[in-house]
Amino acid sequence: MNQVQTKIYSYTKDLKQIVLGLLCFVAITITNVAQVTLDSITKDSIVDLAFVDEYDSLLVAHFSQLWEFRNQGKFKLEDESFTDSINEKLFEERVNTLREQTPFDFRYNAPTKAMINLYANKRKRLTAKMLSYKELYFPLFEEYLAKYELPQELKYLPIVESALNPRARSRVGAGGLWQFMPRTGEMYDLTITSYVDKRCDPFLATDAACQYLSFLHEIYHDWNLVLAAYNCGLGTVNKAIRRANGATNYWEIRHLLPRETQNYIPAFTAVNYVMNYYQAHDIDPKEVQFINLNIDTVHVCKRIEFDVLEEWLGYEQHKLRYLNPMFINHVIPSTKTYYSLCLPRTLIGDFIQLEDSIYKYSSLAYQSYVAHNKLKRVQYTHIIKSGETLASIANKYNCTPEDIKAWNNRTSNKVYRGRKLIVFKETTSLKEVKATNSGAIINAEGTTIYTVKRGDTLWDIAQKYSGVSVNDIKAANGNMSSRLSTGQKIKIPVR
Repeated sequence: MNQVQTKIYSYTKDLKQIVLGLLCFVAITITNVAQVTLDSITKDSIVDLAFVDEYDSLLVAHFSQLWEFRNQGKFKLEDESFTDSINEKLFEERVNTLREQTPFDFRYNAPTKAMINLYANKRKRLTAKMLSYKELYFPLFEEYLAKYELPQELKYLPIVESALNPRARSRVGAGGLWQFMPRTGEMYDLTITSYVDKRCDPFLATDAACQYLSFLHEIYHDWNLVLAAYNCGLGTVNKAIRRANGATNYWEIRHLLPRETQNYIPAFTAVNYVMNYYQAHDIDPKEVQFINLNIDTVHVCKRIEFDVLEEWLGYEQHKLRYLNPMFINHVIPSTKTYYSLCLPRTLIGDFIQLEDSIYKYSSLAYQSYVAHNKLKRVQYTHIIKSGETLASIANKYNCTPEDIKAWNNRTSNKVYRGRKLIVFKETTSLKEVKATNSGAIINAEGTTIYTVKRGDTLWDIAQKYSGVSVNDIKAANGNMSSRLSTGQKIKIPVR
């Protein structure tokens, strides 16, 4: 073997030793990693199997998809001092007092302080507004919470979720007072169509929220964890519990939860605080517009359009929409079962009396008829005023001077103040059409004249005209007295 061959042989031998060494190292490393992984799995299983896995199995059994609610940045913690000159120790005492009276683990700390500052100082106007809304919604919440044997403090949860706005929408699609996601809402029959979003119905959504909160409590048996899961989902809470080695206290796993959920319990604590101590912060509730006791419901199964409802009941449409937020396009569609229509108690009788007419003029069949058969002109009696001409009068009623001359059998264009003209005006008012069909003559002010007969009362007269109330008649006659005399002429409004 020459010198070159000897060197090649030596290099080959060394290379084999290096390769064998690397293979041994890799084998040992893989074995060690596998052992570490196995140890980790075993350790995690010991923690999870007794607690977290039970949650997951219940979750899978109950849901096909986890509840999700993401709204990062909804709450922003800022380390700002209170504008109220009050002893901070007093705040802590008040929070501790609330804690002793509830099953919730309220704690006074920096996040809670920031949230109290938010509701009690920065958002005083919003808090004052919610104090007026509670007159409408809290009796409803309290009724359902009592039905499901849930803590009464949960009535404050919609304040955190929606600021008591039944039409509230989050950027991820949660809706209603209780902010249900569409998929979760469907699990509790809170369906969504082009006309109806049941998540926005205060009654249905409150019942569903109570069911869902009851379900969460059956799993966690801890109200703080229930609220955390309500906000970010059971899966997220379970992951945090795993990472905390099985800790089941919200304050111990708080740092492992999403930012919004970290601020959720402090926000709920702050709302409980401000609802109980708002007077100490000089917060005056705004004027109450609706009170729960003054609202009632009727069941309807046929199509109703809110503009028709407004016209026949004489009640502002924006108020009707506020009381019935689930009807998202201002239409109640026909249904095989029924929908609940919320109205002021004083209008329930009027609705029952006018129900057939409201259904008729809201129906698609009637709309189709109107589309193919335009409403005819309605007869008015116009009293000529100073400065008016035949042309100006014709322009007012969307007709021509020749039309007016023909209607009044005239040939001259001259008009005289105080004289009467018969005119016919195009209208889409259902009441005007019905009044015309009954033979009533409507003047330019949109009223007809009624001559009081012996024994008449304002109530009797109002019954003769569909959709007209006693208050309407009084208003049309300068808030007249209820006393009537035979032969008296009074105006009847027909809008």
